[in-house]
Amino acid sequence: MPEPSDSDRRKAAMLAPDVAATLLIDCVELGYDVRFKCQYCGMARTWGRRDMLGQRLRSRLAWSMARLQRAVSCPVRTCGGPMPILHLMAGGYHDGFDRGDAARRRSWLVETLLDAGIAPGEVGLASTPRG
Repeated sequence: MPEPSDSDRRKAAMLAPDVAATLLIDCVELGYDVRFKCQYCGMARTWGRRDMLGQRLRSRLAWSMARLQRAVSCPVRTCGGPMPILHLMAGGYHDGFDRGDAARRRSWLVETLLDAGIAPGEVGLASTPRG
């Protein structure tokens, strides 16, 4: 099988407009995991909630999926392939509330950010007092 062309790789990495505009912080709020797959070597990596709230990714929480996809390359040192294929997957999180309740979900997100030591304003959210 022939090697895919640059055009084929761009098409494979193309994101739907709604996914491209989704922010990483939205993935935390909605309970999504983000899966990246290298188009060159096939290496896959998944970012779960713990990864997204960790020290390494905190500065990227306000980034869109399109920006993340352009910034991330394959983690395999000898590969370094750019523009991985990106998928949003429903995480298996059980937070004890209905994710359809937007107000409760946002309140939970602010509390989770504060518990992780992240100021909600740093990721573009207005903080609400705990109560």
